Amino acid sequence: MPVVTRSILLLASAMAAHSADAPAAAAANRLKLELRIPAKHPYLALTPEDIARARERAGRQEWAKQALAKALSDAGAHVQRPWGKLPEKGDTEHRNLANRLFSAALAYALSGEMRYAEWTRDGLLAYAGIYPALPMTRLRSKVFTQSSLYEATWLVQMVQAYDLIADSGVFTGEQKKHVETDLLRAAVACFKIDDFQGDPRIKDLHYRCYNFQAWHLSAIGLVGLAVKDAGLVDYAVNSPYGFRHLLAHDVRDDGLFWERSVGYHQFVISALLPLTEALAHCGFDSYKLSVPNDRSRDENAHYLTDTSDRPKSLRLLFEAPFYLAFPDLSYPALGDSSRGPLRPAWQELVGYHRYRDPKLAALLARGVSQPARARDWRWLVYDSPPDSRSPLGFPLRDGRFANSGEYRNGCSLFPSSGVAVLREAAGDFTARRESTAVSLSYGPYGGGHGHPDKLGIVLYAQGRQWIPDFGSMPYETHWKAEWTAHTISHNTLVVDGVSQRPSGARNTQWPTDDASDRVAGKLERFEPREKLVSASCDRAYEGFVLRRAVRLSGHLVVDDFAVSAAGETPHQFDYVLHIDGELAESSAPLEPRSGRLGERCGYQHVQQRRGGTAAGVVALTFAAGNERLRIWIVSNERTPAEVVLAEGLTNSPDVKMPMLVVRRKAPRSRFVTVFEPVRADNPLRGIRVEAAADGEPAALLLESAQPVRRVPLGVERTGRRPPA
Repeated sequence: MPVVTRSILLLASAMAAHSADAPAAAAANRLKLELRIPAKHPYLALTPEDIARARERAGRQEWAKQALAKALSDAGAHVQRPWGKLPEKGDTEHRNLANRLFSAALAYALSGEMRYAEWTRDGLLAYAGIYPALPMTRLRSKVFTQSSLYEATWLVQMVQAYDLIADSGVFTGEQKKHVETDLLRAAVACFKIDDFQGDPRIKDLHYRCYNFQAWHLSAIGLVGLAVKDAGLVDYAVNSPYGFRHLLAHDVRDDGLFWERSVGYHQFVISALLPLTEALAHCGFDSYKLSVPNDRSRDENAHYLTDTSDRPKSLRLLFEAPFYLAFPDLSYPALGDSSRGPLRPAWQELVGYHRYRDPKLAALLARGVSQPARARDWRWLVYDSPPDSRSPLGFPLRDGRFANSGEYRNGCSLFPSSGVAVLREAAGDFTARRESTAVSLSYGPYGGGHGHPDKLGIVLYAQGRQWIPDFGSMPYETHWKAEWTAHTISHNTLVVDGVSQRPSGARNTQWPTDDASDRVAGKLERFEPREKLVSASCDRAYEGFVLRRAVRLSGHLVVDDFAVSAAGETPHQFDYVLHIDGELAESSAPLEPRSGRLGERCGYQHVQQRRGGTAAGVVALTFAAGNERLRIWIVSNERTPAEVVLAEGLTNSPDVKMPMLVVRRKAPRSRFVTVFEPVRADNPLRGIRVEAAADGEPAALLLESAQPVRRVPLGVERTGRRPPA
């Protein structure tokens, strides 16, 4: 294939000199990038070799034939609509149009039918005709008014669509120049910063470290490759906040993206892959790139928490989510995230194609049963596992994952992201879908997508998340500010009816801490052999120290949550659980209640249903289908607790879920709870407390048909301290 060869010296040091804010690592690590940009399009999303492979597969495999037919059918529906006036500035329909343009361009590439290319050409020329005259909104967007993220995701689709038809013969030379100059190059101005001192956008973390920047870089780099502009590619890869910096600084060393949300972690992968694939097609294999860890500086809300200096690579992003998952491949919803499950999507297909990771192979094997017409077009191009007709087990072996993550005896630790998962099943825990697992989240906030939920837990058992976290209410709604951005919506502790910092008593959609005032907990113990994790936080509430120890004992979970403060002033402590099941029975009498639990900080959205007093040991049984979860509340006789059964919101204003609030009013308190996924063949018959010399519970004696099981409370001295 004819190529245009460009040797690019990435001028990271020169760019860094423009700004005192630029990371020092950008000046210290100079890379020489050799690009071999093909002389003819396409080479971004697809190459001629890819197209030939897709056609060959469709010619001999029925599923591929159906997948190709689906791609052409979708595009055929689009091209039947002639182009008229484009939507007004800010209309989100522009995003749909970009997707349709790419779909039609893809159909041309796969079929060679000119009607698809002509329709795509007309759409690109329509946008090129209006783009220069559109006003720039806050230096960030022209087609949109919402944000640069909207503009970047739109542009990624547009530039890939152009590449697929650029040399199809439907453009004149002037028309190609028009699209490249007045649309593609012009759009780059929304994301590219040349003056790192004077451009006001550099003060916005979205132009440095958030998921926005991943999309910015992808858009800039793809345009650079499409128009054969070496400088734009240079900028995307190695500018002070370029791709290399993103890997070195923004991917934590345990493999999760710094925003600490699996949803946004995957969103970043979706942003980067169009660029990394296009770079690979043009001679630069970023999948083999290993960059030194960059711990040179905090970036406001993105403060550094890495525990190692090992080099980083793109592979870390693909590896980490497996170790966060529960046995059904769902995962705890950290911050603004869904709870999964992990799915065999196109991102994993590309990752497997590049890395041949057996974990990705096992995940992809679970997707081959889906209808062929539902598969993404990339299945026509990329290599899937050769033995994917029968699902594979997950090859999870004890040891380290990513650079600093730890997986042992079925338990995972993400030391820099601050989350641990204890699992009853060791090894390939997905082979025991009914087994128990529990997560404890204590780590850094993760910017505006974080929540005030320090020391929150999620309980998985019997094939489901019994005690889930909800992620987020819909964005730009009062529900987000009034519910999921408050502590009462999480499974942790609330003091005096006010949310943990930084939310406090405020209603804000995007609560965030800062490097100068961090709201983060710390790991105290992680003992996989004992299936124990303990963490503390003295920053969630001024003057209070929260400590939580969680232990797995067989299929049971023992939770020991203490809160302490100086002085003897009584405070209201609410231990909160959200339970995906209906109350079936209670060992203590509960009287009907009504009314809201409070007036602010999310409490106004909690409706009381029943209430009573818990003295000694009280058992509440919840039902979901044929499954049962029994929650044993262990109270010190001297400080009985108020028990409130209520109904709260979830991540939808229209969907509600039962809640359990255990309340004590005292200068300090301790909440001891046992979660029992009830097994009919060996249920717990009772729980006795073994007291220490000071009268506080030291251990629990669990009674069943088996010999009495003694479970220590808190953290014993035999526990291992986390690595420094």
